[in-house]
Amino acid sequence: MTTLTVRDLDAGYQDFQALFGVSLDLAEGETVALIGANGAGKTTLLMTLAGALRPWRGTIVMGGEDITADPDHQRARSGMVLVPEGRRLFASLTVEENILVPSTRRGAGPWTLEALYDLFPIVAARRSHRAAALSGGEQQAVAIARALAANPQILLMDEVSLGLAPAVVDDFYGLLPRIQASGVPILLVEQDIDRALAASSRAVCLLEGRVALAAESATLDRDELVSAYFGSPSGPAAPDQEVRA
Repeated sequence: MTTLTVRDLDAGYQDFQALFGVSLDLAEGETVALIGANGAGKTTLLMTLAGALRPWRGTIVMGGEDITADPDHQRARSGMVLVPEGRRLFASLTVEENILVPSTRRGAGPWTLEALYDLFPIVAARRSHRAAALSGGEQQAVAIARALAANPQILLMDEVSLGLAPAVVDDFYGLLPRIQASGVPILLVEQDIDRALAASSRAVCLLEGRVALAAESATLDRDELVSAYFGSPSGPAAPDQEVRA
């Protein structure tokens, strides 16, 4: 069953157009990796889906309902939940207070406070600490726990590994199957191509705001992916544009 349907989406910032006719689908319980070089439009797409940006054209349908014109707070209440790049926690609040922010939807699904503490023991251990006192990895765990506390219908995850130590990233991807097992569909933005493909059933590659490639992750041809990623014939990546593996 399709949970999210995006068709012919255009979006941007003032006079700058960042997305051009983007279409994609997200099925119930599915994880789709959204990949592409810096500036490809990945974050813009997530922000548009979450309602932080109003689309210029196109439609967004969630659970059979057209939500294209809905404001961000209404989409959040409907279950479209974003883990933003940079975490964006409330620095003066405690860990537990941050997690309880979306409490209006708590109890509507499997992610109780107890279940979240079981998933993230480090979060449980820091529950009374102020968010500002946490390490980057701890803050990311809290940001994910906060999103799950809303028991989302769709989970948007933007660069969850950005700026984190490799061991911390390994820990997160080790927990991801438990999140996926809850049945929540995930649209995952990740610069690490191999991690993104391993964690997803399908991948969508954006290039300069357009869908350059969409394929099953397990069967995606590496040369075709590199070509779509850079918009040029496949071959060695430029030194400053290495596809992370």
